[in-house]
Amino acid sequence: MEQLLESRETDANDVDLSRGADDFDSLLFCGRCGERFQASEATDDGWYYRCPNDDCDAEGIHEDLYPVKDVLPSTH
Repeated sequence: MEQLLESRETDANDVDLSRGADDFDSLLFCGRCGERFQASEATDDGWYYRCPNDDCDAEGIHEDLYPVKDVLPSTH
């Protein structure tokens, strides 16, 4: 779980978290490799989700993949 909260160095492939709330709600975070991506990149059918990183075998919402809004620190 510590990996979920660790910050990563940003590079050109990172998702811009400053987007609007609609985009933010569809972002997923991989608990295994640390990748952040749009939910649509992780599924073909909207039912089964898998990390789109070719070097990672993480799968399942709330198993290995988490909505970004659930793993970022709360501002409240």
